[in-house]
Amino acid sequence: MCRRLPALLVLLLLWPGMPAAQSPFSHQLRSPNLILEGRVYYGWTLDHHIEMTTFKRHYPAWELSILKATYGRTRWEYMYNYPLIGLSYWYSDLGRTRPLGSAHALFPYINFPLLRSRDFNIYFRLGVGLGYLTRRYDRYDNYENLAIGSHINGAVNLLFEARWRLGDRFMASAGLSLMHFSNGAVKQPNYGLNMPGINLALAYRLSRENPYLRQKLMPELVPFEFDGKKYLQIDLNAGLGMKDMQSTLGVGNRYLIAVVYGNMTWPVGYKNRLGFGVDLSYDGSDIKVLEIKGIEPEYQIYLVKTGLTAAYELSFSRMAIMLNLGSYVTGMDKSDGYVYEKLSLRVGITEQLYASLTLKAHYAKADYITLGMGYRLNIKYY
Repeated sequence: MCRRLPALLVLLLLWPGMPAAQSPFSHQLRSPNLILEGRVYYGWTLDHHIEMTTFKRHYPAWELSILKATYGRTRWEYMYNYPLIGLSYWYSDLGRTRPLGSAHALFPYINFPLLRSRDFNIYFRLGVGLGYLTRRYDRYDNYENLAIGSHINGAVNLLFEARWRLGDRFMASAGLSLMHFSNGAVKQPNYGLNMPGINLALAYRLSRENPYLRQKLMPELVPFEFDGKKYLQIDLNAGLGMKDMQSTLGVGNRYLIAVVYGNMTWPVGYKNRLGFGVDLSYDGSDIKVLEIKGIEPEYQIYLVKTGLTAAYELSFSRMAIMLNLGSYVTGMDKSDGYVYEKLSLRVGITEQLYASLTLKAHYAKADYITLGMGYRLNIKYY
């Protein structure tokens, strides 16, 4: 499943710009609006668990990015105030810490404007992609590395930056960032790496800047626009995952994850939806956890966890981000607590069908990742 993540994540974050090829604003005199950027970081490792204290270091990191400045070619670009879309390569030697090795990351991102003017802008950047750590935990050869149990990991980059225009072609920026590596508990151990830092960047515009457009033609209809009708949206989802605990519990400790869940949401704006949901999940590793505690379930059905959640969805054309905060109602194993969080990245395949990648966590500690499919239903109300 990890091998499928890079292509899916790139598709999820870059898809919103892809329909622009058929946009009515396509014109040969408009440039691709590409920008090349180099960035340098100075960061450190957070000791968010006592096991991570030995890895606390200060170190530099470097990043090279190719960006596309949106200008209103599609409707979603105007709705989000013309964000920047980019793809970055990130590298750090992690302070030359032998158990951790060095870190590489490749991630697409969207840079959302928070404050805009002609020569000065403030942005928030969200990037999600693939990370590679040169050294991982091994019970014989690298038992000191209790942070990460796999070479391949998910990489998340969060960044606040102030950006200045230096003439027609050059831009400079400075900001605060957080870099996170984790495998989503696909393989244990998985305390993850959290690395805040400061950064400076210099960017060069490869072609002339396009003028900003605000769509003048009739836009695509949204379910609650123009005709006065509103629609409840019901989504039904199913997904599968795998939790590998062989590195900590021994050979053979790999467990299947199966989930079925649904959400009912209603629009609260052009981009946002609020609602609630219901979860059913089966985590095969719960059997092992209960066995260690000396508990044996009478029936397998007792291992199934049900939960009730609050739901929030943010959409970008064909892509959407769904956040859920929930609490368990049933299930024998409550060792991780009663409260859980879910983050889903969804991309539309058809009008109703979509693919999803979901991370489930307990109090911000990753539990597992599932890959699945979903189906949307719209119910009209007034």
